[in-house]
Amino acid sequence: MTVVDDIRGVEPLALPSMTAVERERILGEWAAGVEPYDVSALVTVIRHGHMVPESRVAARCAGEVLTYGDLFRGHDRLQGVHRSSAVPTATGISTLLAEFITASRVGVGRFGGNGLLLGADALAVAVADRRGVAADRRLRRCDPALRPADCRLLALPWSDPQNCVDLLAAWASGACVVVPTEQQRRDPAQLAGLIETYGVTQVVADAELPVLLMAEGIGPLPTVARWDLVGTYGGSALTEAVRYLSPDAVATVAYHSPAYLGAVARGPLSPSGWVRPVPGAKVLLLDEEQRLVPPGVVGDVYVGGRSLGAEMAGGDRDRFVRDPYEPDGRLFRTSHRGWWTPEGRLIIES
Repeated sequence: MTVVDDIRGVEPLALPSMTAVERERILGEWAAGVEPYDVSALVTVIRHGHMVPESRVAARCAGEVLTYGDLFRGHDRLQGVHRSSAVPTATGISTLLAEFITASRVGVGRFGGNGLLLGADALAVAVADRRGVAADRRLRRCDPALRPADCRLLALPWSDPQNCVDLLAAWASGACVVVPTEQQRRDPAQLAGLIETYGVTQVVADAELPVLLMAEGIGPLPTVARWDLVGTYGGSALTEAVRYLSPDAVATVAYHSPAYLGAVARGPLSPSGWVRPVPGAKVLLLDEEQRLVPPGVVGDVYVGGRSLGAEMAGGDRDRFVRDPYEPDGRLFRTSHRGWWTPEGRLIIES
């Protein structure tokens, strides 16, 4: 399957070699996202959250409510805490904020359940991408003064580093974040209940969630203005489900790697959509000898760029390799395979 549409039955072209034009196009246009711009330093992003009115709700988790005052008023006191909980809790959310603050001061931090080690600027780049994506919402058919508050549901596994990025991006924008318990996250009906109860306007979840919701007869969910979906699942069923649940919403599917903070590549749900690396990210498709494969030929997916981790727990350090096409560049070999269409659309096989 592809990030954006169903390609079952479609075989990649068997191209035996690569022309100089194809090589230049892949390296110069397709493989790397544009250079990120308007990236605020991490300390500035945190300052934005600190300026939100203290009474506003910053997070909801397991029946507990954290206001912006709860999070930011006593952040210096939280600095000594360095590991967040393995399950989503209010304490774990507060601890993540402490880790962000520490990273902004010492320049490096460890985010997510897999121990991803990153510099503060890498987190800032990922947050800038998420803030830009969250702002991309189709205009609602209502008076702007009556538009629902910005409330975001983070329904990815708590260990996913994406949650770190989305939390900080949401707080910098003054949004409320709903973090489901593990039991709620695994139950589409309970997630739908959270969306309806709190008027959720943005959902970050696995790409299969809209299809599961529609299959269970749940919906519509008209408050959702944006679906940020993650995975390699796609196709007409996903497009149909999103249109049924939230006909006025913007929706994209992103490809993630455990070594990269946030999305590596993103594209719309439409079959003609262009899936490309996000700003600051890089995707190379290489053969067994780490050479570029031509368009239409399947290769191993390698990711790199501004938010690539320095090390990982679980024995994955040997999957970090030197980038053969960029001096001093680094790549991470994922477990996925993929190929470029002749037009430059990225296909990731599940």
